[in-house]
Parts: sequence; structure tokens; C-alpha cells
Amino acid sequence: MFLLVSSVIGLVIVMPIQHQFDPDGGWDNVTAIRTMVLETDNKKKPALDPDLSYLWAYLVFTYVFTGLLSFFLLAQSRIVSKLRQESLGSQSSVADRTIKLSGIPTELRDEHKLRDHLEKLRIGDVTAVTICRDWTEIDKLSEQRVAVLRKLEEAYVAWEGRRRDHDLQNLPVVQPNPQQAERPGSSSSHDTQPLINGHRKSVRQRPAIRTGPWGLMGPKVDAIDFYTAKLQRLDETILVARKKEYRATPMAFVTFDKVSGAVCPYFA
Repeated sequence: MFLLVSSVIGLVIVMPIQHQFDPDGGWDNVTAIRTMVLETDNKKKPALDPDLSYLWAYLVFTYVFTGLLSFFLLAQSRIVSKLRQESLGSQSSVADRTIKLSGIPTELRDEHKLRDHLEKLRIGDVTAVTICRDWTEIDKLSEQRVAVLRKLEEAYVAWEGRRRDHDLQNLPVVQPNPQQAERPGSSSSHDTQPLINGHRKSVRQRPAIRTGPWGLMGPKVDAIDFYTAKLQRLDETILVARKKEYRATPMAFVTFDKVSGAVCPYFA
């Protein structure tokens, strides 16, 4: 729209003014220089300076075009802001009422100070403020816990796999019917009976690991008990680490009482 209005003003007003005072369209300056050079060679007086009184139009219409551009930008911003508020205003969940603030100065990196500062802006009542903190220590402990938990799951899978194979080998013997019970035992039945009994005597063993470096040296211990104890120690360490006070970062999450506070133009 701005380009259309500017083009109309240029064609209707600016071009006629320039054509009235400068018919050559700016090329007269080049021809005047050439004429002055030729007349100097012929020892004649140079031509008179052209009328430059029309240059006021360039200054005036520079401000006119700047004003038009500012007007259209503000009008378009109002339309976008209105549509945004109408779209987000119809939602009322906690996520819709929560915004993320970044670049918070050092003096405002506190929940109470940041809440007071936002309420002074009169954009809405603040329900909750959460300052993001540097939880690098807890992140490292969580990564270690995930690794230990995976090792424990692998040990359980290996043990359950052996247990499954053992249970399949110890299938119950099918009871013979009365007709088969009257028949004398065949050689094949006597041959298979020791095999079944032999499978029943097998013992399942839980997976074991070495506690030395890289799992190559040191005494063997039960893998499930070892990783279970290690997981419990990590859980206790994480619970203690979560109670510590950590350095605040320049980022926070703010939850307002109404969606109108979260969609305020301050945070657009």
C-alpha cells in the first residue's frame, strides 16, 4: 500500500514539478558542463546557472514519504497486535499464561524483585515467577544415573533371559493315559527320562562383573546388586544436590493471572 501511494504522489506531484523547472530531467547539468568547456575554448562567456528553486520539493517530499511510511507501519502493527490478542486471548491454560524472559539484569535475578518490577508495569497480576539456575551439577548426576540405570536393566535382561531358557528346559512331564501306563516302558522312554532329570538339576546364575578398572580386574560381584546399590547412592546424592542454592541465570518463566498479561505488547 505504501508503494502504491508513493508512486501516485511521485507521478502526480513530484514529476510535474521537476518537469516544470528541469525539462531535461537532470541531464542538463552534463550538457551545461560540455557547453562551458566548448565556450571556454572559443573564449565565450559560459551559460547562466540553471534555476534550482525547485529543489525544495525534494526536501518536503522526503518528510512526506517518511511520514507515510511511519503511518502504514503503525497501522499494520496495530492490526497484527489485535489479531494476536484475539487469537491468544481465547486460551486460558497455564502454558498460554506463561512467558519466558531472557536477558534479565543482575539486580533483578530474584523471584520477589522480578515480580515487583513486572507488577509495577501494570500489565497484569503475576501468579508465579521461576528463575532458571545453573544446574550443571545436577545434570551431570542425572547423566550418571541414566548410565547406571541402563547397566542395571541390561543385567536384569541377561538374568531374565537365562531364567527363561531354564524354565523352557524344565517343562513338566506329560502324564501317561491308563493305556500307556499298562504298557511296559520302552527303551526310548528310559533314554529320555535321565535327560529330563539332568535338566532339572541345572542352576541359574545371576550375571557378575568385575569392579576393577574397565571391568577387567578386581573381584567379581553380583551385577544386579552392584548397580542397585550404586543407583541408590546416586539417588541420595541427587536429593542432597537439589537442596543446594545455585547461581541464577538471566532467564526466567513468568506466569500471569490472565492471558492478557502474557500477550502484552511489551513481550511481543
